[in-house]
Amino acid sequence: MRFAATLVALLAVALALPLAAQDGPQQKAEQLLDRVSKRPEKAWDYAYSLRNLTKGEDAAKVTPVLEKGLESDSESVRLVCVRMLFLTGGADLATETLGKLLASENDTIVESAAILIADEAPDDQDLADKVNDCWQASAKRSAGVRVALCEALFALKGEQLPLDQLREYTGSADHELVARAALALSDLGQSASVDGRMASLAREPGDLGRLARLGRDVIKIDQAVEDHKSGAAAAAPEGIVVAAIRVIRKHYVVDSFYYGEKQQALTPENMVDNTCRAMSTAFDRYGAYMTRAEIDEMNEDQEGRYVGIGAHVAQGEDNIIYITQPIYEGPAYKAGIRTGDKLVGINGPDDKRVDLTKVSLDDGVKLVRGPEGSTVKLFVMRRGVEKELTFEIKREVVKVDTALEEMLPGKVGYVRLTRFGANSGKDMKESLANLRQQGMEQLILDLRGNPGGQLSAVVEIADLFLARGKIISSTGGRFGEWKGMQDPIRSKGGAYLETPLVVLIDGDSASGSEMLSGALKDNNRALVIGRNSFGKGIGQSFYSVEKSSNTRVLKTTVFSYYLPSGITIDRHAGVGGVSPEIVIDAQYLESWQVYAIDKLRKSTKLDDYLDVHYRGEGKASMMKLAAYDGLQTANWPGFEEFYTGLATRLSRDDVRRELRFALRTRVSDDRGAEFTQNFQEDPAILRGVKELYARAGKDANALPEYKAVMK
Repeated sequence: MRFAATLVALLAVALALPLAAQDGPQQKAEQLLDRVSKRPEKAWDYAYSLRNLTKGEDAAKVTPVLEKGLESDSESVRLVCVRMLFLTGGADLATETLGKLLASENDTIVESAAILIADEAPDDQDLADKVNDCWQASAKRSAGVRVALCEALFALKGEQLPLDQLREYTGSADHELVARAALALSDLGQSASVDGRMASLAREPGDLGRLARLGRDVIKIDQAVEDHKSGAAAAAPEGIVVAAIRVIRKHYVVDSFYYGEKQQALTPENMVDNTCRAMSTAFDRYGAYMTRAEIDEMNEDQEGRYVGIGAHVAQGEDNIIYITQPIYEGPAYKAGIRTGDKLVGINGPDDKRVDLTKVSLDDGVKLVRGPEGSTVKLFVMRRGVEKELTFEIKREVVKVDTALEEMLPGKVGYVRLTRFGANSGKDMKESLANLRQQGMEQLILDLRGNPGGQLSAVVEIADLFLARGKIISSTGGRFGEWKGMQDPIRSKGGAYLETPLVVLIDGDSASGSEMLSGALKDNNRALVIGRNSFGKGIGQSFYSVEKSSNTRVLKTTVFSYYLPSGITIDRHAGVGGVSPEIVIDAQYLESWQVYAIDKLRKSTKLDDYLDVHYRGEGKASMMKLAAYDGLQTANWPGFEEFYTGLATRLSRDDVRRELRFALRTRVSDDRGAEFTQNFQEDPAILRGVKELYARAGKDANALPEYKAVMK
C-alpha cells in the first residue's frame, strides 16, 4: 500500500508514542488525534500509534472517536480518521469524508486523499464523480496531485481516459510530471508504453531515478512469476529465496547460526528474518528489519523506561553476569544490589533455581525481567563476602533520566544529555530548573556520545534556547508528508534565551545531537567545542511488514534534514557532520599504557587500597577526593608507598586517575547517585568554562578549582 502510516526517527525512535498508562483506548485515541491537529506535519507518526488501537477488542471502543474525528476542523485529523476507519470497517463514513477532502486547497491533503482512494477503491459513484470533477480542475495543481487523481479515477472506474491522460503527461515539459506519470503507468500495468521513459529515468540520479530502477526490477519479478506459472522458467515456483533456504538447510555445516551474538536455529522463519535484515541494510546504511522483541527493546530505550529490577549488566571474561551499575532510583539498588555484584543464580519460572553462570547475557536478562509487580529472587556473590547473598526484588517500572545535571564551580551549570527520548524534553527542563535554583549563570550542554532519537524531543529542547521564530531545521524527501522541501521548523521560544551557552560534541554525537548543536551554532546562540560530529543528516520511518501482524517492522530512510544555514551534515566521502568552532583533539594512550592500565584494573590492588582508606574517619575525606583532587597525588593518603609497590611503568598521574575512577564507583553506590561529570580530567569541559568566563570578561583561573587543573 502506497500510503503507509509512519513514525519518524533520527537514530532509532520509539514505535509507540507515550501516553498515560491509566488512560483507556478512547482517551488514548483522543490524545493522538489532538496531537495530529496541533502537529499536522507529524500526522502519520501519530497515526502509526493510533493504528495499534484499532486492533482486537479496542477497535470497537475507538471507532466512535474516529467517527467524531471526521468532523474535525483539521484536515489532517480527518484524513487520519479516514485511514483508520477503512481498517476498522467504517468505510461508508470514511468515503464521504474523502470526497470532501478532495476540495481542499492543500495539495498534500488532496494527493494523500487521492492515493488513499486508489488504494481502497471504494464502490461509491458519488466519490467517483467528485474525483472526476477534481481531476478535470487539476491543471494548476502539483504534479503529484494530478497523477494521483488519475490513478484514483482509474481505480474507481477502470476507464481508459485516465490512462490516456497519464500518457499525455509523459509528453509534458514538466520533468516531475513526466516522471511521475511514467511511474504510475508502470505501476498500473502499462509498462510497455513507457519502457523508454522508464529506462531513461532509471539512469538519472535522485529519488525519481531510484524509483524507476525499482519499478523496472518489479516488472522483471512479475515477469519471472508469470514464467513460473506458465512453465517457461525452470526455477522452482516457490521463488529463489525459498529455494536458497532449502539448499542452505540441506547442506550447511551446522543447524544454527549467530545473529547479534545470539545463537539462532536454522529454521525457515529465522532464515527469512536474517535475509530481510541483510536486504534492509544492503542499500540503506541506517535501514533495519526488526522483530517484535527488537521493537519492544527499542521502545523501552527511547522512552527511557522499562519493567525490571533497574540495573546495568555485562558478562565478564569468566562468563558470569555482573552488575556494572545499579540504577539508583530502581528497586535493585533499594534492595541492596551494588556495582560489581555477580549474579550466580535466580529462581526460574517453576520457582526452581537456575544457574546463571551457565547462560548467555541475553537469556540471563530475560530471566531477570518479568511482569510489573512480580518478585524475583537473585543469588549474588560479592567481593569480600564469602557467603552467597540472596535478594528478593519486586520488579517495577524503571525510568532512566536522560538529562543529568550538576553545578560546576563558579555557578557554571552542566547538563549531560544522553539521548533524545520520549521524556528528554521534560528531563531537560527539570535539570535546567534545578540549576537555575542553585544560581546558574552560565551553562555547558554536553552532547558527546548522544546518538540522537526523537525529532520532537530535539525541537522541544531547541525551543528552550532559541528565540521565537528562529529556524531549527528544514526537512525534505520524496514521499507523503516529506515530499519536497518542507517549511522550516521554527522555535517557539523558551526560558533560557539569555543564558550564555557552550555545547560539547564529538564523533559519536549523531543525528538529533547534530540537529541541535548545528541549530544553536548557526543561530549564533552557542559556542560549539569538541570534535567533528558523526554526520547523520537523514531520518527514518517505520513500516509494518505486510501480513506480519505488526510483529515485523522495516525501518528505512525517508527524509533529509538541513541546518538553518541550508547545508546538510550527512557524511559523504568522509566529509560531513557539525564542525566545532574550537577543536579539542582526542587523547590517546600508548599501546603499552593500555595494556598496563588493563592489568591494573583486573588486579585487586586498587580495591585493596580503597579497602584500607575508604572507611571509618577517612571516608569523608576520600569522598572529597572522588569529587575533586586537584590532580595532586599528594592529596591521597599513602600514595607513594602504594605506587612504589605496584612496580608499574605507568606514571603516578596515570595511577592516581585510575584510583580515582575506582573510588568514584564506590562513592556513587554509597550516595545513591552517579557522578555526572569529571571536569578536572576533561579538557573539553575546562575549555568551555574558560570560554564562558572570557566572554563575561572574567578569568576562570581566578577560581582555585580551575587554576589547579587548567593547562
